[in-house]
Amino acid sequence: MKQFTVDRPVEAWWPVHGPGVEAALEHDGWAVLDGAGLTGTAVFQALAERACGPLSRDNPEHRKVTDDPTGTVNTPVEFSGTRKLLWHNENTFAAQWPRRIAFGCARRADTGGDTPTVDMAAVYDLMDPTLRGRFEDTGVTYVRRLGGDLGLDWRTLYGTEDRAEAEAACTREGARWHWDGDVLVTRQRRSAVVELPGGRRSFVAQVLHWHHRAMDADVRASMAALMPPSEFPKDCTFGDGEPIPDSAIDALIALCTRLEETVPWAEDRVTLLDNLRRAHARDPYTGERRLLVAMGRPAGPGEAGRAQ
Repeated sequence: MKQFTVDRPVEAWWPVHGPGVEAALEHDGWAVLDGAGLTGTAVFQALAERACGPLSRDNPEHRKVTDDPTGTVNTPVEFSGTRKLLWHNENTFAAQWPRRIAFGCARRADTGGDTPTVDMAAVYDLMDPTLRGRFEDTGVTYVRRLGGDLGLDWRTLYGTEDRAEAEAACTREGARWHWDGDVLVTRQRRSAVVELPGGRRSFVAQVLHWHHRAMDADVRASMAALMPPSEFPKDCTFGDGEPIPDSAIDALIALCTRLEETVPWAEDRVTLLDNLRRAHARDPYTGERRLLVAMGRPAGPGEAGRAQ
């Protein structure tokens, strides 16, 4: 990871130092920038557009900030501050994947709240070969139940009350779907391995965001008291529908724990990530925390590298 100091307006700094940032991102998928005022919304947006653009303007998983007229700056996903949000490559369950992500710290938490990253090319190299082969051969199928008492509702996700419009959106995304009463159940099969520029392969997935084994034990037990795991809001399998063993999830958690790297947040610090090289997480925290997020350079799995 390379750190940079932004000591002049972004529009003057980037033409001079942008190539160095790009080289750092190509080298290990990570760069950190510090500079007064970098996380003012307009300044952050201008930096993110240069480093990650074109930026996404339609991400229902994240809330837009209110003071960004471009609609490209968001807040992080909502998740309990008392728990660790595990490592994931952003939106790789979807039809379009962001290649770049920018995080900006406008206010750091009183304690904790950092954003660790993991080199997923290293995870690929160190993964059990049999498990790695299963992911290469089949990918991952992400299963979502939209509606019910827990999780996101399909009306919120797709911005419509019309079932036919939600069904059409599923079709555009390449998702299989069916209705279970008023719950929309979707299945999206995606690649789990991509070949990066230069030939290295990276394990690119959200299995530690979706698989029930990756939940904290008390949360999993509380949910299991209400419904079987097959009715949890999210789950995932191998791409062919076979279950991913709990032991595989345990091994991935242990490997990511061993490999994670952290640069603590400071106000006006921006972290740039290659989303297909680096997964990110979020540590538990106390106090008020304000981060900005922007993502872009969208590509389908086949465009992002040679997907398996």
